[in-house]
Amino acid sequence: MSEAKMRDEARLERMRSTLAVDGYHLSVEELDTGFDVRIAADPESCADCLVPKTVMVSMLEPILGVAAGGIRLTYPSDV
Repeated sequence: MSEAKMRDEARLERMRSTLAVDGYHLSVEELDTGFDVRIAADPESCADCLVPKTVMVSMLEPILGVAAGGIRLTYPSDV
């Protein structure tokens, strides 16, 4: 899949590290149509304190190498 070749693993790891400082965990699964991105929160983390989804998706677009439509984002408050 061409999107995987464009994925910037170094920037993705930096984003994971940044989120982890506040108790969030980022997972990315490649799909035929793009990426399934999930952010989970530790029990003591604020499940509603992340930036709006549109902002997070705009941050993920260049890292994953796909347009916003190719990113399915799930926040802790969604589950």
